[in-house]
Amino acid sequence: MRSGMMESPLTIPGMVTSRAERLFARRPVVTRSRAGVTRLTWGDVVARARRLAGALAALGVGPGDRVATFAGGTHRHVEAYLAATSMGAVLHTVNVHLPAEHVAYIVDHADDTLVLCEAGLLPAWEEAESRLTRRRPVVVLPDGDGDEPPAGGRLGYERLLAEADPLKAWPEVEEAAAAHVSYTTGTTGRPKGVVFSHRSTVLQSFCAGLADAESLSSGDTLLALVPLSLSQVGLPFSAAMHGCGLLLPGGDLTPAGVCELIERERPTVSVGFGAALTGLLDHWRRHRPDLSSLRRMVCGGSPVPRAVSRAFEEEVGVPIVQVFGMTETSGHGSFSRPPAEAGERPSEETRAYYAVSQGRPLAMVDMRIADDTGGEVPWDGASMGELQVRGPWVVREYFRDGSPPDKFQQGWLRTGDAARIDELGYIRIVDRMKDLIRANGEWISTVELEEHLMAHPAVADAAVVGVPDAESGERPLACVVLREGDGAGPAPEEFAAHLAGRVPPSWLPTVRVVTELPRTGVGKVDKRALRERFGAARPAPEA
Repeated sequence: MRSGMMESPLTIPGMVTSRAERLFARRPVVTRSRAGVTRLTWGDVVARARRLAGALAALGVGPGDRVATFAGGTHRHVEAYLAATSMGAVLHTVNVHLPAEHVAYIVDHADDTLVLCEAGLLPAWEEAESRLTRRRPVVVLPDGDGDEPPAGGRLGYERLLAEADPLKAWPEVEEAAAAHVSYTTGTTGRPKGVVFSHRSTVLQSFCAGLADAESLSSGDTLLALVPLSLSQVGLPFSAAMHGCGLLLPGGDLTPAGVCELIERERPTVSVGFGAALTGLLDHWRRHRPDLSSLRRMVCGGSPVPRAVSRAFEEEVGVPIVQVFGMTETSGHGSFSRPPAEAGERPSEETRAYYAVSQGRPLAMVDMRIADDTGGEVPWDGASMGELQVRGPWVVREYFRDGSPPDKFQQGWLRTGDAARIDELGYIRIVDRMKDLIRANGEWISTVELEEHLMAHPAVADAAVVGVPDAESGERPLACVVLREGDGAGPAPEEFAAHLAGRVPPSWLPTVRVVTELPRTGVGKVDKRALRERFGAARPAPEA
């Protein structure tokens, strides 16, 4: 027996672009750049995307061809999102923070047809371009409202749009067809390509509107504090589908720049990296900007320490919603909203528990904890293993690299995160599997140590790594950044006293005060760099 329901293909032109054009044409899309503020609407953006699609077609871009973007958070980048995917081509968002050799590798590996490059990023692009196996045509996106004539045979974006015939009707595309591709950061090897389908993008965008997820609606204005070239590549699609106003900060992601933008434009939701919260909190405490328009701040990338989450909720008045996600899960896998079982007035201990959790799996996503043999670990909140994921927007293989066993197991994506899951399905990431410290046969979680160190009033930031030790095999080393005005800071024995009772005696680290922590292109602490600085590099431990 078959159903009598209609079967509408889940595609970006049908479910996202056309919806934004017809239903949300007046909702704002605002870009801040060095030249000032550009105010458009979704209707304007889609109209310009139709012109861009016509221009790309005139340049020879056809179905399945890869269109690379080397750009930041601007309305022109969003236009490329909608134009490339809706015309049947494949959008390739290139991480502008990668080294030049990695950029060249992924552009060659993806076999991109042409590149849309932001004018301010041309020097970085040209460094990568010199390493390509072949040169690609480059269209230059201006930094502001003007369109300076590009040099060196480059094409000007605004001139292309002005001279193009807009694509009036989007072609029919299959929902299983590739829509866009992103590459992993390549911190442990060459970057790997993750190809997203139209179907996976539509489903993930739809679920972003659920109350237990980002809860996006046409009444919201979304501040995108994550670069559009990284793991949150689906963010513009989600905003367009739900009719959110979209606020794009350009290149100024400093605490002062972010707070000034929030005060002026009054967004209701922000999405960013948890690693940026410490600096934002310090700036708020010194200057008290008005952030009251925000109903929540959605943060991923790395676990948010309880002290920081609590300060935002109790001092700033903005709750933090933690998420777990990665490029391979289209950016979203779980959200940390507390359950009904916590009650209307949960205890401080209960609030603290859920504040540091990465939440429950989002609808349609399955997660499990696996031991080193691939067996499933109980959901008891205590048993630890590797977090593994599967679902309709989770990658099953990498572009041209297949499904290597170190990344996939029994149909599950191996995240590389050590975690626990409790009886209600709440995830607590304990560490990266490669960052767990093995001392005298005991596993030490660097994440838990960092969380306790961050609770010290003199500590602005902290990172813990394992370094070789002749007696125990490894020992924890804590690198801490002190808050401004704390001078030399507490003596080492004061840190030991602070940690006593919070962690076992065997966990007490050696503490070093540093001026800053090295970070990767996605804002995470570069622990490999810390290990290389303070101790010999070591192989990743096995669970």
